[in-house]
Amino acid sequence: MDVLSENLFGLQMRRVSDLIGEQGREVFWRSGIALDAKLISLVIALYEQDEQSSSELAAFTGLSRQLVESRLKTLEAEAYVKSAVSREDARKRVFSLSRRKRAEIEEAVDMMRDFEAVYDALWREIGVDMSEAVLKLERALHAKPLLARLCQEFPQYQQDLKVSSHDR
Repeated sequence: MDVLSENLFGLQMRRVSDLIGEQGREVFWRSGIALDAKLISLVIALYEQDEQSSSELAAFTGLSRQLVESRLKTLEAEAYVKSAVSREDARKRVFSLSRRKRAEIEEAVDMMRDFEAVYDALWREIGVDMSEAVLKLERALHAKPLLARLCQEFPQYQQDLKVSSHDR
């Protein structure tokens, strides 16, 4: 019999995500890039379009606004980003990349581009385009959430979980 914990999809995804993060941090460290790899998505978002609010960055990255704001505080404290009052709306703060760490940011962004080429080679090696597969998975889960899928596969959950026809 299979060990359940070895086959839980969520755990598998977490292990792979942690492994990629750990190995990415090692590459950054060996390259002299002090930027924490887990913060790179916000840096890339600001690199591609400067002056964004925390809400805009949350929408771009798919992270919660609270997590984005926490990470922005770290990036600001480490002088990777700066914040200012928005020119369009004085109630809103916008964030942009600082000039002080621009060379390091450029190096990190270039390395992320190279990582994408490495991932493409890895997908060929394992015979699955994970980028495409994950996008399809995300779209499928938005179209039909896990709750609906669970109830369809195992109808007894409809009553146990008090699922209405709207939830399916």
